[in-house]
Amino acid sequence: MKMNKRNYPAFTVLVSMLFLTTISVAHADEGLGLGVKAGTLGGGIELSASIIDNIRIRGGFNYFTYSFDSTISDIKYDFETDFNSLSVVLDWHPFGNSFYLSGGAYFNNNSISVEGRVDENIIPSQLSQLASISNLASISGDVEFQPVAPYAGLGWRSNNSEPGWGVALDLGVLFQGAPDVTNLRINAPVDVNSIADVRSYLAEQEEEIEDDLSAFQFYPVASLMLTYNF
Repeated sequence: MKMNKRNYPAFTVLVSMLFLTTISVAHADEGLGLGVKAGTLGGGIELSASIIDNIRIRGGFNYFTYSFDSTISDIKYDFETDFNSLSVVLDWHPFGNSFYLSGGAYFNNNSISVEGRVDENIIPSQLSQLASISNLASISGDVEFQPVAPYAGLGWRSNNSEPGWGVALDLGVLFQGAPDVTNLRINAPVDVNSIADVRSYLAEQEEEIEDDLSAFQFYPVASLMLTYNF
């Protein structure tokens, strides 16, 4: 699991706040619950507590990694996600039953690594310097998202306030912002990244990769959770 250095202080603060908040509400109310879930954000765990009638707070952690590929401007890119996030969500049961509406935020350390190969048969003019060593050259970089992502959703929980085992279903959207490509560079036996034409080409690739991954801006969240209330 990768932690960006720029996000580490905020991550530490948020973890501490979540821990202290959950502990305080757990002491204030007997409706403490634990959950294990799986879904579009991967596997995760949650700690929850009822704070007032029909309002429940949840704090959780999710982790997920998977790979996919896409061809952009005749370059085949391999993408590998590293999704890990910490969530703080409030659930409101407007009818006092199992149905609830959710709102909150995810501390979002989601990222995607990028690796591409230049086709030796299709060398862009900006990379003509690499024609003789194209089989040894690659393009790599990272894709990041905004560190705090708002969340909105709805769900159903079989045992909102009753002790014992239950199940819960979450459906929602994570607004994690437009993808931001960083550190995109050519990896080759000779460093060509300072050449103006190469920098211009990489800038174009950054824009095209961000456009190709634009769907990640509004990430669908669906999860099924096994819960236990004490």
